[in-house]
Amino acid sequence: MSQQLALNVRLRDASSLENFIPGRNRELVESLRVALNALARDGHSAQPVVYLWGESGSGRSHLLEGACRAVDESQRRAAYVPLDQGPPLSPALLEDRETAALVCLDNLDAVAGGEDWERALFALTERLRAAGGMLLVAASRPPRDLGLCLADLASRLAWGPIYHVQALDDDGKLEALRVRAMRRGLTLPDEVARYILSRQPRDVHSLFALLERLDQSSLREQRRLTIPFVRSLGI
Repeated sequence: MSQQLALNVRLRDASSLENFIPGRNRELVESLRVALNALARDGHSAQPVVYLWGESGSGRSHLLEGACRAVDESQRRAAYVPLDQGPPLSPALLEDRETAALVCLDNLDAVAGGEDWERALFALTERLRAAGGMLLVAASRPPRDLGLCLADLASRLAWGPIYHVQALDDDGKLEALRVRAMRRGLTLPDEVARYILSRQPRDVHSLFALLERLDQSSLREQRRLTIPFVRSLGI
């Protein structure tokens, strides 16, 4: 039962294709939308495998969760499987996943090099292809650099388009902060956003965590977000 529950991870409310800040990934996002729209419309995919890779914080998980949400909203089934979650998962988790129109495997690095996992992944790609489904995979490196033992799996992962997910530049991070603040009903002045960006860790996960802290502090103390207020919090 616990193995099955691990497959049904709750998607984060903030993750959708609509609120993904594309930055230098506009071609990737548009191609993904086209593939997902075709899958929703026709019930089968012309692209059996799509592979995304990029550094931590580049938005890989956001894109996978957003893709799952888009397919769910089209009344077709989707499965989001984060392969790096503990306790250690079993390759048996991938059994019968081809009953979903879309299967999103996140953090493939976590199981690369494991013979049982690689055989299960290869079998899943074959079953999904036969069923007309789509496999969307994310990792920190391209397939050739994953250290895969099974040559057939490496070949299957390279069947379709491979996209390098580019991390946001500073302008993109500012936009992402503004969009996230607006979704929370929080007014984030531009000068405060730039102050935060110049003094805090610049990865998006850290910035979003700080924004949540500021939102809670602003509500608790009934204060607007200003640079003096942010400074008073030790930021």
